[in-house]
Amino acid sequence: MERNFKEAFFRLDGAWASFELMAIRKREDYLKPFRVVRCKIDEQVEFQDTEVTSTTEATVLIEIFGAEELVAADGRGPVHAVDNAMRKVLEKHYPQLSEVRLEEFDVRLLPYGERTGYDDERGAEAPVRVLGIFSDGHERWGTVGVAEDILQASVECIIDGLEWKLREEHKH
Repeated sequence: MERNFKEAFFRLDGAWASFELMAIRKREDYLKPFRVVRCKIDEQVEFQDTEVTSTTEATVLIEIFGAEELVAADGRGPVHAVDNAMRKVLEKHYPQLSEVRLEEFDVRLLPYGERTGYDDERGAEAPVRVLGIFSDGHERWGTVGVAEDILQASVECIIDGLEWKLREEHKH
């Protein structure tokens, strides 16, 4: 059974941009400036005797202006790699996104029980809520991603953070 966790677990504490985007996306005159079709994240962590090293690569397929672009990028962890990959495509079309920075990033397990409709507690299996605070040097905004998977929630948060900056770029 598929659940819409973003709506079921949405919290306004700092994520007002995602809340407003949910309403804006329902308008008939709103045309999303881009759409992430697929995202693949490959992370490898190596534990040596005294050193731990990691490499992360994200591959993202983005639909923009009716065409699809596939791009890959490295980063210092999955969130950074996804952000870098998305920007490779998006900043070519929207140079103002180069001003946008992810300043804060918070991940939390969502509680189970009465409010969520779950009876059991699953710890690390619990849905997660990712809160991102973005800035372009003039404005700050918060977005949220909520899913059973931390990477999915993180990608949703990044999508909202970048789309918020572009929300007035394209209308029918």
